[in-house]
Amino acid sequence: MRAILALFLLLFSPILITAQDSTRVETPKIITSLKVGNTFSFATKSIKFVKVIEDSRCPADATCFWPGEVKIRIAFYEQNVLLEEKEFVFGTQNINPNRIKELLSIEQKTIYGYDVNPHPVTNSVIEPSDYQLELLVK
Repeated sequence: MRAILALFLLLFSPILITAQDSTRVETPKIITSLKVGNTFSFATKSIKFVKVIEDSRCPADATCFWPGEVKIRIAFYEQNVLLEEKEFVFGTQNINPNRIKELLSIEQKTIYGYDVNPHPVTNSVIEPSDYQLELLVK
């Protein structure tokens, strides 16, 4: 019995020792939330979430014919000087976690539009100050 166990260990120990988990691990996403009126600065450039222009997204607890969208305004600054303001549309057909959009590139980092929260729910009003722009940093 010991001979069989010794033979088993000799034959299969290299396989057991060299076997590694081949599961691919995705690089963690760095997401920062920016409330309306706040600014995210990176080096000499910054992004300000100015306001929500329109939110026609379907409430999360409802079934809708059209998923809707949320339109926001973002201001871009360099060394605290306003360069421009742009409108962006978030939704299933526009910017969303599965379809991010580059907003700003600085050195080796890129800032992407990711999502706008909170999502509407029926019988609830979202206050303008409650909105948050989620930015993905890569």
